[in-house]
Amino acid sequence: MEREAASDLPDRFPVGDRPAGFSSLASKLILFVFTATFVTAIVVSGVSIQSSGRSMREMIDRLYPLSAEHAAGRVAPWLEGLRLQLQYAVRSDEITHADLPEEVRASLDGLVVYGPNAEVRDSWGTVPESAASVLDAEAGIAAVRLDSGTWGLAIAPRSPSRGPRLVGIVSLARLEPMLERELPDPLALLAVVDGEGRILAKAGREPGDAPIGRLPMKSLRSRGVLHESSLAGEPMIGAARPLGLLDWSVAVLTPFEVAYAPVLDLVMRIFLIDLAIILVFSFLAYRITARTVGPIARLSEAAGRAAAGETDLEIPEVHSRDEIGLLTRTFNEMIRRQRRHREQIERTNRDLQDRNDSLQQANEVLNQLSITDGLTKLHNHRFFQDHLTREIRRVDRTGEPLSILLLDIDDFKRLNDRLGHAAGDEILTRIAQILLDAVRASDLCARYGGEEFVILAPNTGVPGAYELAEKLRTAIAESSFIVDDSLRPLRVTVSVGVAAFAGNRKRFFQKADQALYRAKADGKNCVIVHEDDLEGTTED
Repeated sequence: MEREAASDLPDRFPVGDRPAGFSSLASKLILFVFTATFVTAIVVSGVSIQSSGRSMREMIDRLYPLSAEHAAGRVAPWLEGLRLQLQYAVRSDEITHADLPEEVRASLDGLVVYGPNAEVRDSWGTVPESAASVLDAEAGIAAVRLDSGTWGLAIAPRSPSRGPRLVGIVSLARLEPMLERELPDPLALLAVVDGEGRILAKAGREPGDAPIGRLPMKSLRSRGVLHESSLAGEPMIGAARPLGLLDWSVAVLTPFEVAYAPVLDLVMRIFLIDLAIILVFSFLAYRITARTVGPIARLSEAAGRAAAGETDLEIPEVHSRDEIGLLTRTFNEMIRRQRRHREQIERTNRDLQDRNDSLQQANEVLNQLSITDGLTKLHNHRFFQDHLTREIRRVDRTGEPLSILLLDIDDFKRLNDRLGHAAGDEILTRIAQILLDAVRASDLCARYGGEEFVILAPNTGVPGAYELAEKLRTAIAESSFIVDDSLRPLRVTVSVGVAAFAGNRKRFFQKADQALYRAKADGKNCVIVHEDDLEGTTED
């Protein structure tokens, strides 16, 4: 009955095109709420930021020029007081540093007395060579570079006569405590600069990693504030005020983000409030949408995933008897059937895969058995021939040497007849293990047939092959073989024929076989190199 009702649905409830994109009801609701919230937040944020920025701008325009003006008000009287102290101290033409009052000398870092021809008559403390330049200065004051690399002030008071001139030297580092007291914030820079912008004395933090030698005085003096400029790559704002002494000024600079930190903090708060408003209204829109069109959206999404081949899904069924409830139950039943079919196919595929794996393992075992000697577990004659073909092709390309060792157990037939086939098999197995332990990983050790073994030694000349053959012969001769219940050790020896590859495959093996035959004829238990290879070795 339920199946018949489902089949009647297309006739009784004709379905139009599916809403897509912004034409769906859910998209319209969410877009409306989001747009209204976003526009409101932008307008409120813009008005708040503009108003706050204007107020902060006015505060900065008052704060930094005022800080520079206060510092100038401290520095200028101090400098003028030094000049007046020296002026009052000059009372005769024969004055020396010892004639100065103690309080005057305490305010100086150095003093020099020049004669009428600028010759030094007396000096005390720190006196740079450029101190004499102040004698020609109209104001009697000049900045000089001290030996320590810092700046100082040279003061030359007017002399009552044309006699000796006294010049006092004051390190401008004395200004730093005054400047520190006027810093508007710990990250600001307050400096005394000359007309060229050179820093003569400073307090606070310089921007960047390297010390700054000059300040952009032109920007500082224009409107009193530096806007959207940078010093040593760091945005700064500041102001400057003249000292009324020479062309010096007091300049104050501070990082842009420090000065505008309150504005940035306010912007962040407004942003967080706007974000919270957007999230709240978006959540409300989501809840409304979920209650109204949620089931349709879930069904649409599930249909798309099912069309893509996904079957591990199921729509929460709506407990209603309307079209949505019927469609949801029908869809879930269709998915369950499709899932059962897929599981059955997967089980069949797993069975087929298991069978294929078993066949592959069996093929690998058969392939290994086809190239392995069943008794000694060495490679057999077939594998040796295939490997020899590959090695000959390689040495034809590279020109590397290639040697072969052919081993035969001495009197094996007599041992086999006397001790039995089981003992003979034991001897073959032990010798195979000795060979495997003695050869290199790159060497091929194979059972050639019966009691014969063959070793193919790549990249090995006749001397190396002979040495390997002797090593194998000695290892076998010195081994004890216990092959019966009497536990009596049995000595077994081998004869070895050695040959080197000279371009002909057939001749290669024939030379090894001929050398082995000679070893047997010469008394067994020995190594013989084919005479052709001995002649070649001797000629070399």
